[in-house]
Amino acid sequence: MRKILQNLKKLKANSFTLVELLVVISIIGLLAGLAVPAISGGLEKAKQGVDVSNLRQLGIMFFSEANDNNGVYRRNTELTNTNIGATLDVIKGMFADKVLTSPKILSGNGVVPATTTNNIAAANIAWAYGNGCDTSDDGEIPILISKGTDATFGTADVTPDKTKCPWKDKGVAMYYIGNSAAFKKASAGKIAGALPTNKPANTSAKIADPQ
Repeated sequence: MRKILQNLKKLKANSFTLVELLVVISIIGLLAGLAVPAISGGLEKAKQGVDVSNLRQLGIMFFSEANDNNGVYRRNTELTNTNIGATLDVIKGMFADKVLTSPKILSGNGVVPATTTNNIAAANIAWAYGNGCDTSDDGEIPILISKGTDATFGTADVTPDKTKCPWKDKGVAMYYIGNSAAFKKASAGKIAGALPTNKPANTSAKIADPQ
């Protein structure tokens, strides 16, 4: 009996009190609370990186084709057509001419790619196209930008529409004529100075969502 009591005393001496357990639980909860935003932020940054990477690859394809077309970016389904058409027609024309071969490169954050190259729809494309540009235009002019913004050539600020933009009002991915790509974060729903005030030489050029 004495031995049992001695063992119980030792167990009690080595055990946590209720207060100590609550303190430990509180610390664990605090650390978890600090870790979750950091992990979420890291995951979001990784997704942004994927978008920029896809956009860069797509932009290089546009640029390569334009270089073979006297510096003129495709403006409609047909490469030789100088009339500015719809962004979706431009994309379909690039698939028809085998410039693009995979619909996955057109997708982005929250945008599901088409299952085949024959059923490309506006909903499968994450990017707006700066239609009407040439490779000789200002290198800071975007040729591709996340869709769902009010982006207009010559207007510096960009305001993503959170109901249409893949990144809501957090920012946009952009690919420039100068062959660089980046993710531009929004502040209070706006990206100040995202575009140069210089316009493309073609006054009819416009940034158009896929439709």
